[in-house]
Amino acid sequence: MSNRTLPRMTGLAIAAALICFPASASQDREVPTSEPRGFFISLSGQQFGFQGDLDGRLTLWHFEKAFFIPRLTKDFGLGLGLGLRQKWGLWELNVVQAGHRAAWSGSESQAGLTALEINGWGFPWRNSVVQPYYLLGLCFTWLAVRDGAWMAGSVYDATYNGLGINVGAGLVLNLGRRLFVSGGVKYRFLGFYYVNGGGRGRDIQQLTVGYQGPAWDKWLRAPSLGLNFGLSLVL
Repeated sequence: MSNRTLPRMTGLAIAAALICFPASASQDREVPTSEPRGFFISLSGQQFGFQGDLDGRLTLWHFEKAFFIPRLTKDFGLGLGLGLRQKWGLWELNVVQAGHRAAWSGSESQAGLTALEINGWGFPWRNSVVQPYYLLGLCFTWLAVRDGAWMAGSVYDATYNGLGINVGAGLVLNLGRRLFVSGGVKYRFLGFYYVNGGGRGRDIQQLTVGYQGPAWDKWLRAPSLGLNFGLSLVL
């Protein structure tokens, strides 16, 4: 092969590549996908299993007012969500409600949890029937404990306000262009910072451990690890 032939062939190869590149790029854009995309509604089941300071042995006080910090059973809640799915992942706004049995110092009662979640999901693989996902989001929570507060000889319900971060991972199964299901594990690192019950609400950091004891001086930590499943329909 002559010295002149090699540069000529190299030039032709580059020219052919430049000509073919727009066509191939156009074909990539036109590849059909089986992934559902667009706005969707979802129904989910989520498991809550609280740990940390929610152990049923702690009582926080503010002068004559006491809040009995409960231990909650591990239970599933039901969620209803609205979101937008795109090729790289999805955003969702989800409202979840769960019921728990609550116990403290030999007493038993009931508790109800409401959680408002704002989550973003990422899909490392695209154009696949089965896709792994990773999740990151925020969680705003309200926990109502029946008969969970005491003041001046009377019993009251206690309501805790909390804030947390969600992280998780799992799999999505795409069932056509309008339906997908998901399953995975979600870890919530929650902290409760405010409580109401028997009069004015209180900043939890300003309560004391025991009657006139040392200051608690922090949020109630309540991490939770549990399974979650979802069924979503693209509108």
